Amino acid sequence: MELNSIGMDKGIEHQIHRSNHPILIKLLETVYWMYFIVLYPIYYVWNKRDFTKNKLKNPFYISKLVRLIEKHPRLYEWSMFVLNFPKPTSVYRFLPPLKGSILQVGCGTGLLNKHVGKSQSKKIVNLDINPHYLEYGIRKGRYDSYLLSGIYDVPMEDKSFDVIIFARCFHHIRHHKKAFAECARLLKDHGEIWIADPVIMEEAESGKQMTEGYMVNSSIDGVIWRFTKAALIKHIIKSLPPQLQLTSITDDRQLHMTNYNLKYAQTDILAVIVKTSDSAVVHKP
Repeated sequence: MELNSIGMDKGIEHQIHRSNHPILIKLLETVYWMYFIVLYPIYYVWNKRDFTKNKLKNPFYISKLVRLIEKHPRLYEWSMFVLNFPKPTSVYRFLPPLKGSILQVGCGTGLLNKHVGKSQSKKIVNLDINPHYLEYGIRKGRYDSYLLSGIYDVPMEDKSFDVIIFARCFHHIRHHKKAFAECARLLKDHGEIWIADPVIMEEAESGKQMTEGYMVNSSIDGVIWRFTKAALIKHIIKSLPPQLQLTSITDDRQLHMTNYNLKYAQTDILAVIVKTSDSAVVHKP
């Protein structure tokens, strides 16, 4: 099946956007090499060797770098600047306009809130499991409402939200079926889930095909899921409860360094999932 037709038989709309700025792309690739030359020796000596050694004993060993970033929000924001150069918040620009009541899953330090501005941020309930990030976002004035919680059991009433956003955090959620089940409970009828996440690009000439998403322990990102576009679509469809339906996929290779790094070329995916009314779901006896 062609990559860009996957799911069309299920009524999933596809859009693809590619940049036509070769000079800016070349600049991003040049900056990547500069970062690599300057930072990789430090990263390898201090973090990578220790991680490789300890992961042999414990597959879920968390690297020194990940632990440091999780503890220090300023370092997290600096890492986002490096990974998403030239402007970390620009990775959110392809999200639809915010509407209604919103739950943001994995809000981190509030970079999405910074992107949309304070007036729009007032619509958002911000959820994260990291107290250091929440405290930093509060100090920066990015949150009006926040919860120290994961997505599997959110202390909110049924049908509380019009939109639930996973803004570049979906690959960190280990149990997607549980997450989607909770989203179905929290969403109002005809509410939407927006998943904005990077995926690996697959070059046809490489001969390599990722048929399923898989989990990996990364020395710079912790335990995460890895997907191609096709694997992500397949995984989402398989993980959804009956009252949630994947309706559209936008593939937008935005101009930031994560997408144009020279090791794992990536693109940004926006998946939109819609909830039907609970009464429309037929329960088998």
